[in-house]
Order: sequence, then C-alpha cells, then structure tokens
Amino acid sequence: MMPPRSPAWDAFRAEDPPTLFSVERNRLLSLLGDLLPGDWARPSPCPGWNVLDLCVHLLGDDFGWLARQRDRHHGTAPPAGVDQIEGGFATWLDDLQDQWVRAARRLSPRLVMHLLDWSGPQVFDTLASQDPTRLDGSVWWASPGPVPVWLDQLREVSERWIHRQQLLQALGRPSDLRVDLAGPVLDALRWAYPNRLGLIERPDGDSVTIRVRGPVERTWHLVAEGGQWPFRPRPGDRTLAVLDVITEQAWRLLTNNLAAEGRRDLHVSGDESIIEALLQTRAIIGTPK
Repeated sequence: MMPPRSPAWDAFRAEDPPTLFSVERNRLLSLLGDLLPGDWARPSPCPGWNVLDLCVHLLGDDFGWLARQRDRHHGTAPPAGVDQIEGGFATWLDDLQDQWVRAARRLSPRLVMHLLDWSGPQVFDTLASQDPTRLDGSVWWASPGPVPVWLDQLREVSERWIHRQQLLQALGRPSDLRVDLAGPVLDALRWAYPNRLGLIERPDGDSVTIRVRGPVERTWHLVAEGGQWPFRPRPGDRTLAVLDVITEQAWRLLTNNLAAEGRRDLHVSGDESIIEALLQTRAIIGTPK
C-alpha cells in the first residue's frame, strides 16, 4: 500500500530538514565548545534551568525522539485522559522534562557535549530515512489532524534552533538570525497561524497579512475559505488585519520568548478579534504569555 500523501501540503514543502538539523547541531556544538567553565551555570530564559540544564534538555529531546521515531518505543505516554487538546498535557509534559533535567544534573558539561555530538548523527540518519511526503506526522499547534512528515521534521529543527537562541540570550549574545536556518524555522512556525485563525469565522475572501522584515523577509497572506484560513500567494477581497514584525519579534512572539515590553513595539492594525488571535498564536505546546 502506498503511504498517504497530501498534494495540498506538498506545494509548501520546505528545503531538506535533515540537512538543516545537521547545520543546527554543528552550530550548537561550536557554541558550547567556546564556553568558559562559569558559563554553564548562567541562568537561562527557561525558569529554573541554567545553561547546562538547557543543553541536557536538548539531549533529552534527541533521546526521546530517537526512542519514538527510530525504535518505536513509547515509554512515557501521558496518563489516561490527558491529551494535547484538553487541559493537562502541557503540565504533564513540563513535569516530565523537568524530571529528566533534574536527574541528568549528574552529567558534566563535557559528557553532555559528547552525547550531543553522538546523538546528532543518529537523529540525522533517522530523519533522512523518513519519507517527508507521508501524511502521518503530528504537530498539534499546526493541525489537530495528521501533517506531512516534513513539517514534523521542521518542528524538530525549530525546537533545537529556538533553544540555541535561548542559550545565546543566557550568554549575553545576540540571536543567530542567519537566514539559512532562521528562514526555514519561521516557515515552520507560521503554520500555527491558520490553525489558530480557524477558530474565527469570516466570509470567504476576507484575508490577513503577516509581514516579516529583515534579515528574514516573508509576506504571508491567509484567506478565509470554507471556514479555514489557508495560505495564499495574494490577499483576498478584503484585508481584515495586518501584522508587521521584524525577524526577532516574529520567532519570539510565536514561541513565548517575547517580553512584555517587546510586544508594545509590534505593528498591528485592523480587526481587534483577528489581532488578538494573531498575538495569541503560539507554535509551541503551552499557554501564551
């Protein structure tokens, strides 16, 4: 039997996620290799975690993903009655991740770097073995139903990229917004918008425009069609709202990393309910802050 595919999704397929993952891992290891002994204890933007803790979390992401995707081992399923749609899942997931980080504090920075260096190629090989066109991926904030594997893979790349930006912030360094990775990351995160706007009914042809300015340049039009808000190359008959952001604001807003004072600098206009939805859209599992 041929694997399920979706021609509609395929039109948006991004560049090769396994290669992007490899580039991201190399940049992470390069960053960690330059750290001074005292840098590992610096507090990170993740409450209660320092730089080493955040690196341990990334290691846990690798191990958990390999267990599920490569080895088909689901040893930490959520309790019965807890899922990603109803309340409780985010809290359970946060607790699970914190348990891992606390248990792994016995590991030294050197061990964590060696393990990340080992797990990176394992993840790359598994990503490369998957059929990116299969319609059996899961990205809850993008769709309650199955999504193409390539989007699931880009979500994994984005997770690592976002945490590296948090590491840079902890170290007092600027975000790494080189377009070779920041572009595909935003192309992945943007899929939270049609899912969130799907809760709002508007007449067919009404549209929303999101503009991202330098260093990543993007313009996205979402047009109401049959109760959904698909991306379209041009705006519809009537533009209801416009969100105009720079790259730094775009990724931070979508991932709960934009401070309150930063939100005051966003350029938004139009329908208040649409604007509220755009500002509350998150490409993570968690409550908007």
